Amino acid sequence: MVGDSVLLRCRSCATVNRIPTNRLKDRPKCGKCKTPLEFPQTAIEVTSSNFDTEVLRSPGFVLVFFWAPWCAHCRAMIPMIAQLAHQKAGIIKVATINTEREPVLARRFDVLSVPRLELYHSGKKINELNGAVSKPDLEAWINYST
Repeated sequence: MVGDSVLLRCRSCATVNRIPTNRLKDRPKCGKCKTPLEFPQTAIEVTSSNFDTEVLRSPGFVLVFFWAPWCAHCRAMIPMIAQLAHQKAGIIKVATINTEREPVLARRFDVLSVPRLELYHSGKKINELNGAVSKPDLEAWINYST
């Protein structure tokens, strides 16, 4: 991981707050409006209507998992993605996109096969990975990319 802090955007006033990683469990508050800062403990289901907000306008790292219900490899990776979202809460936001329900997003990002993982930092795609991977390989890829 780069540095020892993360950036969290306040849902109330949209201020970006830098939080030391060792303080994430201390229920941090926004420096401007004092609203408690929230970060997802689970993977967020992203749609066309909230993709830009949840991924492109997110100030930190976001892992996007493109998947489809008919894909056996995708279904096998879902528990690993959920576990990763919980373990990395506050450090990496995890977003999932069901390509069957969101064909517009699949076309927008040229997703021709699933599973596909994309890693964003402050709205810019920094890496992508196509195909199923094991948890150690996924963690190594994330660590390499960040």
